[in-house]
Amino acid sequence: DQPESGALGKVTRIVRMIENHTDAPLDLHTLARVARLSPYHFLRTFHGITGVTPHQYLLRTRLRAAAVHLRTDSRKVVDIAFDCGFGDVSNFNRTFRMEFGISPRMYRLQTRRH
Repeated sequence: DQPESGALGKVTRIVRMIENHTDAPLDLHTLARVARLSPYHFLRTFHGITGVTPHQYLLRTRLRAAAVHLRTDSRKVVDIAFDCGFGDVSNFNRTFRMEFGISPRMYRLQTRRH
């Protein structure tokens, strides 16, 4: 299935928006409105082009940003979590561990040693 004309441009614009505003409260309805699509159609189109849902893409983008901060920044883990758009540190810790297989604190320790 090829995406319809204009769909790639809309999804690309949303991907850039997510990457430039990882800390913003971006939900499906907001993203769909910016893309000028219904939430259902936006979800299908985004998934069809990227292979993940908008939520999964946003979450992974936030986790990548947090990982960079953990390596390069001396702020507390909780401050990095909030600055990267996570509303609660326990959710951040659990999600980070699921994605990277290690806690944020251990990630920081291991990546700073090398």
